Amino acid sequence: MTALTRQLFREFRVQEAFWTTAETVAYDSEAQMLFLLVLRQNNNVPLLFDDVKKIEMMAWQGNPYMMYAYARLHDVLQYDNHSDSIKHDFYKLAASHGIGDAYAQLAYMHKDGDLGECDYDAYNDLMQKALDNHSEKAMQQHIRDIIYGTNGSPRDALKGYELAENHVHQQDFHDPEYYMLMGNADRELGRIGNAVTNYELATEHGGSAAFFWWAVTDCCDRDGIVVDRDGFAEIMQKGRAVDARDCYLMYTMLTDDATYDALDPDAQRELSACLSDDLQAGWCLGDCVCPYYLGFYYEEGLYGFAQDYQQAWLWYGRAARLRSPYGYAALTRMILDDSTAPAGCGESFAYEYAYKGLMLGCSDLLQTVIRGYRQGFLDHHKAKIEEIWLPQYDEWLRHVADDDDYPCDSEA
Repeated sequence: MTALTRQLFREFRVQEAFWTTAETVAYDSEAQMLFLLVLRQNNNVPLLFDDVKKIEMMAWQGNPYMMYAYARLHDVLQYDNHSDSIKHDFYKLAASHGIGDAYAQLAYMHKDGDLGECDYDAYNDLMQKALDNHSEKAMQQHIRDIIYGTNGSPRDALKGYELAENHVHQQDFHDPEYYMLMGNADRELGRIGNAVTNYELATEHGGSAAFFWWAVTDCCDRDGIVVDRDGFAEIMQKGRAVDARDCYLMYTMLTDDATYDALDPDAQRELSACLSDDLQAGWCLGDCVCPYYLGFYYEEGLYGFAQDYQQAWLWYGRAARLRSPYGYAALTRMILDDSTAPAGCGESFAYEYAYKGLMLGCSDLLQTVIRGYRQGFLDHHKAKIEEIWLPQYDEWLRHVADDDDYPCDSEA
């Protein structure tokens, strides 16, 4: 049974791998490992949506692994207005049954402000509980922090690489995320050839998210501009064949003004249709970048998209719902700077969007949040702003104080 599941996983047959492990997950430790491995990759989770009713029923019947699966569906797809509270409740239930990855997912909710505020103490506490419960998700985040120097870890890409490599060697069945982490560390270290090799290895072990990074690393320059169009398209097509959601950005990344303008009108219409269809497909799979680009195309009237601010607002909002900080930034800009937001969306909405985008990692929104706070908005976030964001703003001011040419926001 487990040999079959491993083969299914490597072949990207996600539903079959999921339900094969589900048969024995209640009592078989290897089935539990493989079950969580399937769900650990965000790309896999949307492929289970056709079975959401069955998963939900089994979760309510008390199956802790289905509780976790049900929470993951809400987490990745945000398909219900109450998805944040639903996933929180079911992650807590799964964690109470000792599922370590559930603690890690709860930690992310606290860090990203899914419950209303970011809480770094809760994040650290829950990540430690995840590690104590042998969570591979938490271990992978620990290695990621070391590679990039995030969440209080000193930056050391070489150490991160070695840790990921050790985990690969210790496992009978390789989690593709460790190859991904090795590739990420290689990129940080400037070892581009090694990074390409490790991303390709990740795809060979069932990691569909690695197709995108393989294509970008092997076929793009340092600015992310595609320089090997044929090679890029070939790798991205492999990813699209297994529903790797970020590979639906292929036409977007291959399209620029010169490419579009060189086409005849029929070809332009065909390209516009491809862009629209692909970006919507990526959005349906839970990718937050795809709807952002749709919003951008509608806002600017690019590549055959009629300029339509209502559509731009709609797609930026869909990106934000999938936790895109840049979706929130775009909504903020449309209200405060461009006056192109729908009627009724005033400054209070804008500053709430800015605050959410800041919590999700868009540091460009820091000045906007502080300005809103000082103008009397965001009162219910006052404590966290004074605890976390004002000190960061003051630190930023100290760094730019000697740069007379820096565009400091005087209103903040």
